[in-house]
Amino acid sequence: MVKFLPPFLAALCLFGMIPNKISSQPAFAIHEVQGTGNESPLLGQLITLQGNIVTARGDNFFVIQSPGNGYDNNDLTSEAVVIAGTYFGSPGDVVDITGTVQEENGLTIIANPGLSITNTGEDLPLPPPVPLTESLPSPTYTAVHSLERVEGMRVSFEATANGPSSSFEDVPLRIGESRVFREPGIEAPGLPGLPVWDGNPELFWLDPNGLNAPNQRFFSTGSLIGATGVMIEAAPRFWRVLAESYTFLPGPEAAPVRTKAANEFTVGSLNALFLLEEEENIEVKYQKIARYIDQQMGLPDILAMQEVGSFTELNNLAFYLEQQNPQARYDAYLLPTNLDLKLGYLVKEHFTNLQISQLGADETFTFSGGLLHDRPPLLLQVELPTEPPVTLQVLNLHLRSLIGIEGSTAGFVRNKRHQQAISIANMIQGLQSAGNLVVLGDFNAFQFTDGYVDVFNQITGLPSLGAQFPPLNIVDPPLSNQLLSLPASERYSYVFDGSAQALDHCLTNGLSGLTVNGMQYARGNADFPEAHELSSANPFRASDHDGLVLFLESDFPIAAQAAVRQPDIRLLAANPAHAGARFLIESGTPLENISLFNLTGQLIAAWQTNGPQYEGTWPDLPSGLYLLKVHSQAGIKTFQQIVTK
Repeated sequence: MVKFLPPFLAALCLFGMIPNKISSQPAFAIHEVQGTGNESPLLGQLITLQGNIVTARGDNFFVIQSPGNGYDNNDLTSEAVVIAGTYFGSPGDVVDITGTVQEENGLTIIANPGLSITNTGEDLPLPPPVPLTESLPSPTYTAVHSLERVEGMRVSFEATANGPSSSFEDVPLRIGESRVFREPGIEAPGLPGLPVWDGNPELFWLDPNGLNAPNQRFFSTGSLIGATGVMIEAAPRFWRVLAESYTFLPGPEAAPVRTKAANEFTVGSLNALFLLEEEENIEVKYQKIARYIDQQMGLPDILAMQEVGSFTELNNLAFYLEQQNPQARYDAYLLPTNLDLKLGYLVKEHFTNLQISQLGADETFTFSGGLLHDRPPLLLQVELPTEPPVTLQVLNLHLRSLIGIEGSTAGFVRNKRHQQAISIANMIQGLQSAGNLVVLGDFNAFQFTDGYVDVFNQITGLPSLGAQFPPLNIVDPPLSNQLLSLPASERYSYVFDGSAQALDHCLTNGLSGLTVNGMQYARGNADFPEAHELSSANPFRASDHDGLVLFLESDFPIAAQAAVRQPDIRLLAANPAHAGARFLIESGTPLENISLFNLTGQLIAAWQTNGPQYEGTWPDLPSGLYLLKVHSQAGIKTFQQIVTK
């Protein structure tokens, strides 16, 4: 399937005709049609092009290029143009064309009205391809993109994949060894007085079957690709090579995080990308994410999750993890929100005195009057099994995305991102006084300003390069950015439009009883193509984000796991359960009391017991999610229970 041709070309081709001879119209050279700017100087005119070579033929389009003797020796003009019509001949044919010059999405074309095509009967060798280099495409932003000079022309290159194959099976490329990253600021041309990012103009894309060459869906980042093809501007400043032929060598294998040391704890974060029961192939997704958490993330002790549908999905994932690796004994924690995608935690069973709570759930967005936090930050407070115990707070974030930050929704999006960041900064400032704090999750923000809102540095209290909404001074002392513990080449968790970028972050305050031993991203998602999604046999592309893992070394001895684990406290009950249904609690040590709370922390019911087992019934309650806290002589364990009428 040829994907380059926009719908407008297909529509134009319905009216195309191929008569035996062309009409009498002014004759021009192709470089005169192309000109040196973004648009043709002959836009809208009916013109004739004579004696040019067909270099490529696709579905409902073909490309012609001038013979070498027709070049104008101007490096700024292209010598080829796309024809929006059907051609049944072969590359190498010489043709005369009459048609109207048009511009569609940045691409100069010859189309109807008045399109006619004549094969002269002559056959010539294809013009030699223009070699792409580290200076073509240029890494410097210019108002007229450097590739305008080769629009439609045959090109050749040896390049490296800067990201994986997209859902359209295109792969982003760069010439040279250095990976291309997102940089601070608004994409060029930007706005006066604000940081500007050049947009990485050195990136271009390969469509492997753009001219019906064999398709390839499994390009991963770092793949080495050699190709010859036709250069097309598929959208403004989006350049794609339609391959005549290509070769490639696969990219490097996905690197897991290192193995944690005996005196370390690990805290991780993973955006699960629509972990919803109603999603097609959900069973494969459970298996794939479980494999990724086990093999690539090394089973973090505490795992903050984003984009989870409900407690059911998170609990199911815990089950699949134990099937994947019997050592993966996790409890699931999740509180409901007003959106389908929620925050949650998977916590290994050997932690005690665990509490979770939503922060800012009722805060109002002053711009619209709605809720400020559609996914309220989720706070986990837990005691680590050390002697003496060390308390740790983990704040899980999933902030408003960058979608709509320009265009008709810009005011809404920029204000919401700014107000969310201020709200979270105030939360963090309050939590710092309560002790050890780790803030992590999908920030939907870079480690620097995007030019409109500097979400990251508002939250961290670190210096900003400036933004349309300047950060306020709230967080003091500032948090430590654990991204900086990585080499510059590893500071990314996501690939968007071909550019590597960090959206998933981990921050820490001044820890007591714990020492940070660095952070790593678990590779296997961001650098791997979507074509892996339906394979449960490997962990690749379990999500579109790479998860992260923070390594914390305990300053105190870690207690023997068996002495603090709580798997011998078990709740046997249907979940969901109806009011009046029976439940059974069993423990390896005598139970002391059992308490049932609603999500606001209100005590709903309590039971006293002094034996290792208790059997009871759920009270008559409004339908919803409740927290059941079980106290035994060994400690406290919390269960989430859904009760229905």
